[in-house]
Amino acid sequence: MGLTSGTLIVTAIVVAAASMAAIVWAWPRLAGQQLTHLAVRLGLIAVSQVLVISAFLIWLNGYFSFYASWSQLFGVRAAPRAVAARQAPQSSKPVTIYASQPGSLLGQRGPAPLAAPAGGAGALPRNGSGPGAAVTGKLLQVTIRGERTGLNSGPADVYLPPQYFQPAYQRVRFPVVLALTGYPGMVGGIVNRLQLPEVAARLLAAHQIKPTVFVMLGVSPLMPLDTECTDIPAGPQVESFLAQDVTHAIQQSFRVTASPAGWGTIGYSTGGYCAAKLAMMYPDRFSAAVSMAGYYQALRGQYVPDLWGGSIGYKLENSPIWRLEHLPAPPVSILVTSSRVGEGSLRGTLAFLKAIHPPMRGYSLIIPQGGHNFHTWSRELVPSLEWLSRRLTAG
Repeated sequence: MGLTSGTLIVTAIVVAAASMAAIVWAWPRLAGQQLTHLAVRLGLIAVSQVLVISAFLIWLNGYFSFYASWSQLFGVRAAPRAVAARQAPQSSKPVTIYASQPGSLLGQRGPAPLAAPAGGAGALPRNGSGPGAAVTGKLLQVTIRGERTGLNSGPADVYLPPQYFQPAYQRVRFPVVLALTGYPGMVGGIVNRLQLPEVAARLLAAHQIKPTVFVMLGVSPLMPLDTECTDIPAGPQVESFLAQDVTHAIQQSFRVTASPAGWGTIGYSTGGYCAAKLAMMYPDRFSAAVSMAGYYQALRGQYVPDLWGGSIGYKLENSPIWRLEHLPAPPVSILVTSSRVGEGSLRGTLAFLKAIHPPMRGYSLIIPQGGHNFHTWSRELVPSLEWLSRRLTAG
């Protein structure tokens, strides 16, 4: 039973409710004043509280996708099993494709399968074979190994658009969007809660965005460490992994463009900070970014003693707003999103937007009311993907 499966969530809630009902039923029968009666009553209350709290935490994890599996929760990493997938692109060493059946994968990550895109094209194919992949695209689960940094992405997803499999596009090198989770968060949050592959398939079918490859992965490859997408002195080089290793691996493994004009980033919360930071620090890799409810000053990560090796200067270099105020602006475009009511990042977002100057270009999507949650980010996703698509070009 998967950690984020609907069956587990429903079972946990039912068991917790049953424990409370059992207390109501048993209480009159244990109303004696003997010490054993008191001990049993206290025991029933303690067990019920544990079950209620566990059910809440299981539901919370299912909603936010903090941990996608039991092995991730307990820190056990199983070696990925490579399997052959017909009509899948041949993966080179940096990328291992170890599943290409979105139905079964999503069954492990969350209760809802991918819905069919508009136009009656059918659900995303379970095996990518036959005409399905050329109609709705294909979702692959992969692991990306950093040849430069030695880091490993853990579970990640790649969505290939239907055009990737169509003969008319066989010479096209597709643009790429790197989608990053918040912290803590797993890629299941992008797939199941934000529903990015489903939304992208629907927009593609409606010709609202151009055919694009989406690479979805967690913001920190070293969970539970919160590295803030930073090259930590004498530590893991997460910034380089995301900006250099991941881009190189995807270019080596899939038919995508190598031009920065065809690469963009998008992320929410910490992923929004990382999306903006990567685009600003690597304009030779990315040309556009969307920061959804992101922040724009370097923050100390959780479970990491020192991200910057004791250097205030290095900390400032990792702050997007400081870079705009003290360094030449990079030639990239960034869309920032927030809410006028309900979003704590609004003030920082407006300050960052005000600091943007040429050749960098800034755009904003500020909704009247929202919050720091998937419901709000889902409302912002369609215009964000449309904005990105207008700025990315195929190779």
